Amino acid sequence: MAGLFLACIFGLAVPRPGVAQVSYVARFALEKPAFLQGEPIFCQFTIRNTGTQVFAFSYRTPSRALNPELEAEPRFSVRDLKGRALPDPAPKPCGGAKGTTVYGSVTLPPGQIHTERWLLNQWARFSKPGRYRARAERRLPLLAFNTSTQRFSDRPAAYALAVNELSLEVVPSTPEQLQNAFRPYQKVLEKPAGANAAEALLVLATLPQPFALERLSGLARAPAGERGLDRQQALQGLARLGTPEAWAAILSIARGIDGAAAASKTPAQPEEDSLRAYALLLLGEKGDVAFVPPLLAMLPTASESLRGEILRTLGLFHDPRANQVLFEKLHSPVTTDRVNSILGLRNLGSKEVIPALIAMLDDPGAQVRQVGNFALQGLTRERISLPPNASPAAAAQAAEQWHAWWRDHGASFTPAPQPACRDW
Repeated sequence: MAGLFLACIFGLAVPRPGVAQVSYVARFALEKPAFLQGEPIFCQFTIRNTGTQVFAFSYRTPSRALNPELEAEPRFSVRDLKGRALPDPAPKPCGGAKGTTVYGSVTLPPGQIHTERWLLNQWARFSKPGRYRARAERRLPLLAFNTSTQRFSDRPAAYALAVNELSLEVVPSTPEQLQNAFRPYQKVLEKPAGANAAEALLVLATLPQPFALERLSGLARAPAGERGLDRQQALQGLARLGTPEAWAAILSIARGIDGAAAASKTPAQPEEDSLRAYALLLLGEKGDVAFVPPLLAMLPTASESLRGEILRTLGLFHDPRANQVLFEKLHSPVTTDRVNSILGLRNLGSKEVIPALIAMLDDPGAQVRQVGNFALQGLTRERISLPPNASPAAAAQAAEQWHAWWRDHGASFTPAPQPACRDW
């Protein structure tokens, strides 16, 4: 046991038969001791192979994943000199987590160094000048080369442990200084390509500045031949910027007013619907009722999938005009409209929708009945079950249970508070 303890301290893995010994040095370091207020603050992770054998590990573009259980992800926390934690700007979207994290593999021969730049502003909001302490941690699984099989091991031979306490200072800045600090990232995005462009977009989307409005809007609207970057990330940057012009750009994308498609008056291509759906979600998370009329105007001509996105989003506004449409669509001849209206009313989070949702358990569509029961469970935390593809008779039995529950609890019932949306 003592030998294993010492091996972990000095970055050594106790080898198994046929597996080469792994040795490394891993650490985090800030790129400089002081940063301008509003400037990107990068924390650099380096790992050097100090052994005589090659090893491999998973790698991806360094940007924050919202799933803290992912094994290879770093962890950062920042406090001021009084020990107070800085606010974490991580999004908590009303519509649930979006996207996945895609990893590739890095092979590191002896003596070579692998470096990653992590944008610390993704974990901490530096809202004012001052001195801060950052803690950086990572437990990176390393795969050793098995000389018996001439392949890398399936299980980690070691974990590259890096735990560093870092100090930094944030100093006041002028608009001119900030423009100069962001100019290199904007220049990269003039002709985006490669990893540098992904990092530049991450910077502009995480720390958007008014002078970057046109660049972010252009990236979000990029035509098919120029889509090397995450357009949803550009939309997030517009939402964080939060100016009327930025929200107008998001609304125009949601409405499909997007370059050549609008000019030719042709319907948006199917692959555009996912971007438009994300723009709709951002509008709902913002919750400005001024967005309700244009969204309602989109409904009659929207595709079925996009119409569903609009209906679900309408519940986030808590607006009488939106609510009326949702109640009306419960009687739509289109099954998906009824399903998405139920989910929109569920997003409303009000006890007034419960009788209408109970009534949907008598719907002729099995999917509608199932989603209605799901919405009731989510609003009430009551567990009255309805199996998938349950018969109309089983649904009627569940409906009677809900009616009984409502008679007993309706007068005093208060729905559980809904999770907060992103603070756009």
